[in-house]
Amino acid sequence: MSKIHRLQPDIHTLHGFFSKELEPALYIQSGDTVVYRTLDAGWGLAKRSVPGAPRTKFTKRAPERVEKQFGHALLGPVHIQGAKPGLTLEIQINEVVPGPWGWTSAGGFPSYWNEKLGMTDTQEMTLDFELDATTMTGRSQFENFKYSVGLKPFMGIMGMPPEEEGQHTTFVPRPYGGNLDCKELTAGSTLYLPIPVDGGLFSTGDGHAAQGDGEVSGPALECPMEKVSLTFHVRDDLPIKMPRAKTSTGWLTMGFHEDLDEAMWMALSGMLDLMTELYSISRTEAYAYATLTVDLRVTQIVNILKGVHAFLPFGALR
Repeated sequence: MSKIHRLQPDIHTLHGFFSKELEPALYIQSGDTVVYRTLDAGWGLAKRSVPGAPRTKFTKRAPERVEKQFGHALLGPVHIQGAKPGLTLEIQINEVVPGPWGWTSAGGFPSYWNEKLGMTDTQEMTLDFELDATTMTGRSQFENFKYSVGLKPFMGIMGMPPEEEGQHTTFVPRPYGGNLDCKELTAGSTLYLPIPVDGGLFSTGDGHAAQGDGEVSGPALECPMEKVSLTFHVRDDLPIKMPRAKTSTGWLTMGFHEDLDEAMWMALSGMLDLMTELYSISRTEAYAYATLTVDLRVTQIVNILKGVHAFLPFGALR
C-alpha cells in the first residue's frame, strides 16, 4: 500500500548541491507520496523586517551536506526503491502551496543579461511581496510599490544528480532535471525524467510563486513553500533521454543549451519523438503537423544553459 511521507527543512534534509554520494534523507517505494515544506532558494527563514534589511537565513547543515560553492536550498535526496539508470521517474505534482512572503529583484550586479540591458551598475531593485495562497495574489509587503501580481506556484528545481562523482551545481538544468524553472509545472502536472543513478536520489527546492517565460531578470517571485506534494512512480515502459511533462492543457518537451537556438532544436526534436509515440506516425509527418500545432516557448535565459520547451495542446490533432 502506498505511503505518505513528510520532509521538513533541517540539517539532515537541506543541501545546496547535487551528488550521488549524498546520503538519502528518505527511502520510499514507487507509488509513495512525499509532502515537503521548503525554504526559498536563498535559504531564507523569514521575510524582511524593513525594506533593504537582510533576511534571516538557515545556516546550519550536517557536515556532509555543506556545499563547496553557493547553491539553492534543496530538500532530499529521496531514494526511490527500484529506480535505476535506463528507467524513467514519473513525478506527479499534486499540490504546491506558497508560503506567506516572497521577493524578486532586477539589476545591480554583473551578469550577461544585465549587461545587455545596461543594468549592471544600476542600484538593485528588490520587491518584497506578501503572498495570499487563498486568492493567489502577491501584494507589496511594505506598500512601496503599487502593482499586485497573480500567483501560479511551482518548484523551480526538481531533479536528480549526475552519475559522475562529487558535488554538482544546482544552477543548471540537466537531462535528469535540476534548475528547470518551467512555469508550466504547476499542481496537476506530471514530470517525467530519465533516471541517472540507482535510487534516483530526487531533490526539490527553489519555489516560485510566479514567473514569466524566460525568468528574464534572474530570479522569479522567490518564496518558501508551505506544502509541496509529489507522488513518485518508477516507469519501465517509457524510455526517454530528456525531460517531458504532461500539464492540464497539453504535453511539453524540453531542451537545454548555452545557445538558445540549440535548446530550441532539442525541444522540438523531443516533441517530434513524442508525437510519433502518441499518434503512430513518422517523424517527418509529425514535423508537418508540428508546424501547425506546436508552440515553442523560452523557459528561461538565466541558468547558464538556456531552456526552451515545445508545447502541444491536447486535442490539437483530432
